Amino acid sequence: AGAGGGRVAVTLDCTAFYPTGGGQPSDTGMLNETRVVECIETEGENVLHVLQGRELQMGARVVGQVDWPRRLDHLQQHTGQHILSQAFINLFDAETRGFRMLDQYSEIDIALDAPTEEKIDKAIELANRIIWEDRAINIRQVTKEEAAQLPLRKDSAREGELRLIEIEGFDLTPCGGTHAGRTGEVGIVAVRSFERAKGLTRIDFVAGNRALNDYR
Repeated sequence: AGAGGGRVAVTLDCTAFYPTGGGQPSDTGMLNETRVVECIETEGENVLHVLQGRELQMGARVVGQVDWPRRLDHLQQHTGQHILSQAFINLFDAETRGFRMLDQYSEIDIALDAPTEEKIDKAIELANRIIWEDRAINIRQVTKEEAAQLPLRKDSAREGELRLIEIEGFDLTPCGGTHAGRTGEVGIVAVRSFERAKGLTRIDFVAGNRALNDYR
């Protein structure tokens, strides 16, 4: 199918490529020898793999290869956000209202009144303790009814079966993004800055390899 700008997109019967959504950019990679530059979820929950270069034949069997450094970067930031968000809940009962993963850092909007460096530092210390304890991260599939009986960090408007990300003994949240297998894979979470924005506290943070690059 045409994807605009002269590009071509294909769908597969199954895929490991993550499409843009939930504040997280999509995977990139290869289908056989053809470059996948973006993935987009359609209304029917199919994934459009936007191609660069040669086209693939209808009905062809392809081998997909996800760009692992990009996937690792995204799962470090997204899992880091889950941990940091729960840290603010535990310490200050401050919910996360928004999340955006940008090129160099990520943003979360927290319902935290009167933010101070001391409060931010406490949340960062707790988040990194959870990371360094290398806790297991499990994926659970539950019905809407089952989810209503669980202590979820946030509700989901999604109908049907829900995918829950469970950080052992710490966080349980419905989410469709990519995450680490254990918290240790996140490495470290660090806050770059914070400010008041639209009645919330906006926090810019980096996790994993982004933290290393920021330190450099």
